[in-house]
Amino acid sequence: MRTPLKLAPATAFVSTPTAAPPRRAAARDHAAARALRALERGFDQVFGAAANPLRQLGALAFLAFCIALASGAYLYVAFDTSAAGAHRSIEALSTGQPWLGGIVRSMHRYSADSFALLTALHLVCEWAHGRYHGFRWFSWFTGVPLLLLLMAGGMVGYWLVADTRAQFVATAIGEWVGWLPGFGAALTRDFVTAEAISDRLFSLLVFLHLGLALLLLLGTWVHLLRLVRPQVFVARATAGGTAVLLLALCLVAPAASTAPADFAQAPRNLPIDWFYLAPLALAQATSPALSWIAVGAVSVVLALLPWTRRTPRPAPVVVDPANCNGCARCFADCPYGAVVMAPRTDARKYKSIALVDADLCAGCGICVGACPSSTPFRSSETLLSGIDLPGRPIDQLRTRLNAELAIRPGAIVVLGCDEGADVNAVRERDVIPLSAPCLAYVPPSFAEYAIRHGARAVLFAGCGEHECAFRFGSRFTADRLHGEREPHLRAQARGLRVAQVDAGRGRQARIAAALASLRRPPQEQTHAVV
Repeated sequence: MRTPLKLAPATAFVSTPTAAPPRRAAARDHAAARALRALERGFDQVFGAAANPLRQLGALAFLAFCIALASGAYLYVAFDTSAAGAHRSIEALSTGQPWLGGIVRSMHRYSADSFALLTALHLVCEWAHGRYHGFRWFSWFTGVPLLLLLMAGGMVGYWLVADTRAQFVATAIGEWVGWLPGFGAALTRDFVTAEAISDRLFSLLVFLHLGLALLLLLGTWVHLLRLVRPQVFVARATAGGTAVLLLALCLVAPAASTAPADFAQAPRNLPIDWFYLAPLALAQATSPALSWIAVGAVSVVLALLPWTRRTPRPAPVVVDPANCNGCARCFADCPYGAVVMAPRTDARKYKSIALVDADLCAGCGICVGACPSSTPFRSSETLLSGIDLPGRPIDQLRTRLNAELAIRPGAIVVLGCDEGADVNAVRERDVIPLSAPCLAYVPPSFAEYAIRHGARAVLFAGCGEHECAFRFGSRFTADRLHGEREPHLRAQARGLRVAQVDAGRGRQARIAAALASLRRPPQEQTHAVV
């Protein structure tokens, strides 16, 4: 057994030479975020983190949308766009081809409902996690019109079926839109009289339904525009499970039309799809005015939500031209496309230089960890990086590390993330906790540097790949430590005691377990060492 380290009294470690920067995440951890995080972790135990549906709601919504598009294309081929043949063609498809057309028709209905439900859940989860303000405002703001397009597309889709429910939709839309200034009650008569129902109207409805779907697709592209490598495809296991569930629903409760529309009498006791027809039902139960106020108020509140937070935004990174060699690693690693490469105009020998769009910068510092000039082995008195955070310069991390190691030689250095578990809560006499804006802010060379300057071991404690606040922090760190991404931990340093643990917010126990493992002899360790 290894001889235990001789530790100084605890009082020797009360004060530190350099004050630790405050953790940015502390004020954002509200009850909704904690409840959602607990639910997500519970689902991790059932499905596994990679296949957890709660961690890929946006991608699941896009999958449901794609299924609706594919099934809708088949329905369009068989659909009769004439006023007299619309209902008949849908019924013929359902009854004449029960094991193909009927299933496709049901799949279109249930995938569209899933699209609406998953979109709503995605919105709620993003709000709970606080992903709607600051640099994320654009993605949130551009998502609000998608909700309105989704609702409008569903209404028109129900109208196309030409049954009594479509009759209700036509009447309700006429009254709802007719309340607006400039339209009037005459609009209702254009929708609900037998004389107004023509082949031209149904051709227009088909055009609107297809056009709204294309606008949704275009809007989704805009919604994801500021994300680099967005997750638009779900894990195979999750996609397969979703398809099986939808197919089972189609077989157990196939979608069916009501009776053909009869404009001689008002329909009664109709089944309502609350995912799409709730505003119309509200207008009928109360008044069109109240329904418009409700829809407008919800839309305005959602659109303005990013500007209701007064949390100060972290300062964007700054490029130092004297230390930037144009390697483009920061460009490759930025999760939000805030870094671009441009031709140099100075006399330096390098051809390009990094430029930063401050509006897109998250202040995560992942680009700092990617910069080759961020290595702590540089002999300069002040560590100057080609790209750095002005409020949290990489030199500050090296200075604190050197000061702590001078006091506690032989300690274990824990490099944590502001958004993850609080490493300062695991402060022990043989532990040096250092927190960064994101785990990937710390270059892997800091691990080798720490051990060569007296550290016993180095533990990288991040949020985990599926909880990372900045999407790629934990993944990039793991890739760098294993030599799969630049800058990587040097091959000769991989035999040193360097480990990584996934420790999202509130999971200090995982850090404590990893520390206990690193204190054991190598043959008794339970945490993987790089």
